[in-house]
Amino acid sequence: MIAQVYGITTVDDARLVAALGADHVGVVPEITPGNWDGVTADEANAIVAALADVTAVVLSLATTPDAVVDTARAVPGDVVHVVRTDVLGADGVAAVRGAVERAVMATVGVDGPGALDHAVDLAPVADYLLLDSRHPGTGVVGASGHTHDWSLSAAIVERVDRPVILAGGLGPDNVEEAMARVRPWGVDSETRTSRDDDRRRKDPERVRRFVELAHGRP
Repeated sequence: MIAQVYGITTVDDARLVAALGADHVGVVPEITPGNWDGVTADEANAIVAALADVTAVVLSLATTPDAVVDTARAVPGDVVHVVRTDVLGADGVAAVRGAVERAVMATVGVDGPGALDHAVDLAPVADYLLLDSRHPGTGVVGASGHTHDWSLSAAIVERVDRPVILAGGLGPDNVEEAMARVRPWGVDSETRTSRDDDRRRKDPERVRRFVELAHGRP
C-alpha cells in the first residue's frame, strides 16, 4: 500500500514528509488565489526539487486541457493530478495525458452511484484514479476532511484496472478501516495529517503514523 501525503506548502515539510517515508507527495500550485493549500509556482518548484527521492504529484484545478498543461509545464513534477474531471471528462484528461508525456492522476468525486460510471470512463485515459469526497455543503471535491461512502469506492476498485488511491478525510485514526473496506492501491491524507494550529503545515507524528499504517506497520 502506498502512502500519499498532500498539501505540502514548505520545503521543510516536503523534506519532513519524504523522510517519514511517504511514497507520493502532493503540491497545489495556486492558479486561483485563495486556495488554502496553494503555493506559488516558484514555491511549488522548490518543493518538487526537495522531493528528489519520492514521487512528486502536481495538482491542477484548471477546467481546460490547455490550462492544466500550463500548470504541468510550470511545475514539472512526476505526476500531473487533474481534479476537475467533472468538467474535462475523459477526452479532456486524454488530451492532458498526451500533451504532458507524464503520468496523470484523475480525481473521481465519490458522491453517489454515478461515480462508478465516471471512474470506468476515466480509467483508460489515466494512470491513477484518486477517489475523493465531495463537500456536502459547497460541492467542492477534496481537501475538506470529509469521508464518503467507502462501499462505492470498493466497487470502483473492483471494477477498474488502474491503481486507485483512496482519499477523503483519511488520517491515522481511520486509515486502517478504510484500507480494509476498500482495498485500494494507495491511501491519501491532507487535512488529517495537518497541524491543529496551522492547517498549511504538517504534523510530524500524524504523518509518521499515517505512513506506518499505510505500509502495514501497526
